[in-house]
Amino acid sequence: MKPILSAEEMRACDQATIEKHKVPSLVLMERAAKAVADFIIDKYPEANQVCVLCGPGNNGGDGVAIARLLYLSGRQVKTVLMSDESKYSVQLKEEIEIAESYGMDFALGFNEEKIQSSDLFVDAMFGIGLTRGLSGDYLAAAKLINNSNKPVVAVDIPSGYHTDCGKLLGEAGVMASDTITFAYMKKGLVLGECKEAAGEVHVADVGIYLDETDGKAMILEEADLKAIPKRGTTANKGSCGKILIIGGSENIYGALYLSAKAALTAGAGLTKVFTHKNNIDSIRQAIPEAMFYGYENFEKEKLVESINWADVILMGPGLSTGKLSEEIVTTVLDNASVPLIIDADGINICANMKGALIKYAKENPVIMTPHLKEMERLCGIPVKDINYDMENVARDFSCETNVTVVLKNFSTVIASNDKIFYSTSGNEALATPGSGDVLAGIITSVVAQGLPVADCGAIGAFFHGLCGKLKARDVGIKSVLASDIIEEIKIINVLT
Repeated sequence: MKPILSAEEMRACDQATIEKHKVPSLVLMERAAKAVADFIIDKYPEANQVCVLCGPGNNGGDGVAIARLLYLSGRQVKTVLMSDESKYSVQLKEEIEIAESYGMDFALGFNEEKIQSSDLFVDAMFGIGLTRGLSGDYLAAAKLINNSNKPVVAVDIPSGYHTDCGKLLGEAGVMASDTITFAYMKKGLVLGECKEAAGEVHVADVGIYLDETDGKAMILEEADLKAIPKRGTTANKGSCGKILIIGGSENIYGALYLSAKAALTAGAGLTKVFTHKNNIDSIRQAIPEAMFYGYENFEKEKLVESINWADVILMGPGLSTGKLSEEIVTTVLDNASVPLIIDADGINICANMKGALIKYAKENPVIMTPHLKEMERLCGIPVKDINYDMENVARDFSCETNVTVVLKNFSTVIASNDKIFYSTSGNEALATPGSGDVLAGIITSVVAQGLPVADCGAIGAFFHGLCGKLKARDVGIKSVLASDIIEEIKIINVLT
């Protein structure tokens, strides 16, 4: 895992590097510029005519330094200073002086005709400090380069988006082919409209380091999957975890099947499915490795017997929200004392019995896996507001209830009280029916295998996303089915 920072955290880190560690700001700017220039030279060798659009602040200073390095490498560079000189930052002025000493000249103000022949654009208009939408020449420039069909490389973050939540701040923002961000990933690059606008994001090491990572949100990477315990040579099916999966209302068993299959494929040991009796024959044929108990009229004592058998429980896939389902959820919360993963209709029912949920979570680990609409039901905050405040919403609910929240979206935010994780391994291939049921099964399996429960939501989400991404490479994004995601679990288990 690596830190993923807000604008405020990045500014503090930058300031500490300059003031505490005595690294001059121009040195940092030169390193940043070299990272971007080297990237352009390497990835876009045919882009001979480069237009660098520079704003009034330090992002613009980066842009001038990038322009200088490209100019000295032999590229034809048009450097556009978008702002009045009175607004230039100190660092921008210094970079202009350095560039002029090499004989470079500048275009003052935005002029569409002068830059239309460019092969590549560098967006250095605004960096992580932007809090308002683009307007005037900046908006015109963004629209022009977006419509140019030419590569666009953004410096730190595309202009026009909020660094912390990724929200498009105005009418339009820059749509980049690539974004070179410095030192650490920024939260906005994986959230909101900026997720798509950033293109392919590359984190450049420029010599800025956090002195302390405690309290910082972390973004997961493939190496984190190695935290899942290896299966020992003396393992048996009982020692690999006993899972109880409760779900599937009458004749509704697809979600239950996907969760159980995913859990077993991800490495769970014994798995028992508790569902309506009408579902048993169909699921048993599909998953002969699992055990089953089918009810017609709810039998509390049989459910309690299964609860007492289990090491971990998954509750909710395909459960429905009727009175019988409410009785099942109540029975689990009143009688279980093991880690509990709550998904789908289990979440919807628990939204109306928050007191019982909090009571259970006070004594036992709980993971919930809501999408945005389910999160709205849990906390009463509209989806449109959750969408741009995922971290705070997930953290607040987790701190209130002691529940680990896996808040699902195109980037997933996981909150385990004050511990925050970002999982960005997936892509739009996961937007398929049953994908969330597979995720719930994977998380349950990881819990059963002995990983600390506080980390299981994050590791499981990353595992799930990577499965979807790998399958999309084989069959295309639109053709990935939830059952396909399960098949990729086997590949990742081999690799890790």
